Formats: sequence, C-alpha cells, structure tokens
Amino acid sequence: MFPDFFVDHKTVYQRIRDIKPAAYAQTRNHLNGAVTYLSPFITHGVISTATVANAILENHPPGDAEKILTELAWREYFHRVWQVSGEDIFTDLRHAQENVSSDQLPAAIANANTSIDTIDSTIIALKSYGYMHNHARLWLAALCSNIGRTHWYQPARWLYYYLLDGDLASNSLSWQWVAGSFSHRKYIANQDNLNRFGTVSQSGTFLDVSYEELANINVPEVLRPRSDVEFYNDFPESTAAPVLQSNDPVFLYSIWNLDPEWRQQHQGTRVLWIDPEMHREFALSPLRWQFIVHWAGKIDGLQIFVGDQEALFPAGTDHLTVYTREYPATADWPGERDERDWCYECPTGATGSFSSYWKKARKASEYFAH
Repeated sequence: MFPDFFVDHKTVYQRIRDIKPAAYAQTRNHLNGAVTYLSPFITHGVISTATVANAILENHPPGDAEKILTELAWREYFHRVWQVSGEDIFTDLRHAQENVSSDQLPAAIANANTSIDTIDSTIIALKSYGYMHNHARLWLAALCSNIGRTHWYQPARWLYYYLLDGDLASNSLSWQWVAGSFSHRKYIANQDNLNRFGTVSQSGTFLDVSYEELANINVPEVLRPRSDVEFYNDFPESTAAPVLQSNDPVFLYSIWNLDPEWRQQHQGTRVLWIDPEMHREFALSPLRWQFIVHWAGKIDGLQIFVGDQEALFPAGTDHLTVYTREYPATADWPGERDERDWCYECPTGATGSFSSYWKKARKASEYFAH
C-alpha cells in the first residue's frame, strides 16, 4: 500500500530523484496519485525541504516543478508561523472555532466505524502503517470539526500520535485551517468529493448531500458517542551516559534533526536527546518511536539519552561546547543553534496569509530567478 519507510538514505535519495513533478501536480489530490511519501523523512530531519527542491530542480525546470515547490513552501510557512506564534499554534490562533459541541474525539473515528468507507479504510491504514494521504486528513478533520462539531485540538493530537510524519506546526495549523480558526471559512467535503478523489463509489451516506445541506447538517448519530483517548510513549532505552565533561563539542540531536550529514566534519559527542516531558502532551505511537530509532541508528556515533536536562548534564553546560539545530520545540535547549536548511528565506509578514507569504517568498527565491 505504502512504500517502506524503514529503509536507508540511498533509497530515500533515489525516491527524490524518481519524482515526476507533472504527475504529482496532476494527481496529488487523489488517494492513488503520484505523491512522494517523503514527509516522514522531512518531519524528522532525515532530509530537508531544500534537499527535495534542489534534487528535483537538477532535472526539471522550476515551472514544471512549481506545484511541489509550493507544497514545500506550505510546510515552511507553517513553521514560520510557529517561530513567531510559539505555543499559540496549539490554541485557536486567529478565530474561535464556531459551533463546537464537544472537545472529545468521536468514538467512530477512534474505532474506524464512521460508515464512510474511505474514512474508515484510511484510519485502519493509519494505525497499521503510520501514514494518511493529505486529502484524507482534510476529510477526517472536516468530519470531526465541522460535521461532528468537535473542537479540533484533541482529534489533532490523536492524528499526530499515529502519523510517522506528524509535524506539530503542519498538523495543528492544518486542522485549524479546516476548522476555521486559522482561515476565513471552514472546509467541508461531501460524498461526491470522497468518491472522486478516493476512487470509490459509495452512496446513501450522511455525506451524500449537497454542500448547502452539508453546511447545515445536524451531528450524525454515528458521530455523537465520544472517546476519551489516552496516549502513551514507548520510549527507547538510553544508550548514552550522562555528559559530565567533554573536551570535544557535544552535538545535541532532536527527533526532528536526524540529518546524517549535520556537522559530520567535526569530531564530538553525538547525543539524540529525548526529554519525556516534551512528549507528554503530544505523544508518539510505538511505530513512530521505532521509526526514530531506525533513523538514529543510521547516524555514525549517535547515542540516545532519555531523560531531562539535569539528568543529561548533571554538572550543567557552562563548561561544555554544545551545538544543536534551530527548531521551535527545542527553543529552550542549551547550546549554539545552527540554522535549518530552508527552501525560502522568511519574508516580512510571514505570519499573514499563505498567499501573501508565497508571493514574497517566490519573488525572492533563486529557484524562480530566470
């Protein structure tokens, strides 16, 4: 169903080279379309958005690749909003979500028995493989937030838990875009839309109505029971000892920076730091922790430490040279921060609309210079 995500770097780079931008642009909204399946690797820093863009542009002109370059810009835009807004992205950022009757996930979503075949099958696949097509995520969010009148936050946490590519900014702000708290209007999709892009032909469902009827629908009976879902982290075992002293620099990796090339030209102590408190609110599924450990194992000399900062650095860090890489979730980590490898420089007003951001970013980009 989906390509193997537990591979090696050579395989990932080959998948980038195999991307066909024209097919991607034409079919990406279809569940069986020519999507890249690169998002788990981007989320965890195995590759960067710039890695993907530069590799594609080696073989394709920017005009042919514009759609995929735009989608990479969406990911960066969400992160620029996160940089500016901080923890506020986990609340209704621009508008209060309207017509909310519950903050708990519908049990039918948790159990994949909504009666909507496309939704149920993608939920089952999500739990098995850790992946859900982006269009299906929009359908799911619309079903929870706008048809089921659920506040977006808890369903977003639930989806994030299972996704191998769960990105705190992209996930939270996409849910808010659907729910209307990060956009000017809510997103809904009826059965015709699911049939067209999901390659199914279901009829007679509560979504099998016009958009006008759907906008005013009562919460379907199947979505009324709620589930108080609990999440847990199956953290890996620590392989690194606490850092007491080191004449060499300490390179502090996060689960969002598993870049095999980061500072590899320098000798030093390499530690993937997993702070349990950081993942208390936004837990990760066992499959995702396996994915993280798999890719951490591909980095020469990288060891894992699970614990808080005092446990990792019992004597503090004043006497150490520590390097890490910029990421909003690790803004309070010690050390000097390296910049991430972005596709686009952050234009003024990046936290406005995406269209405004993209217009400025595209104009300043070297990708479209000629």
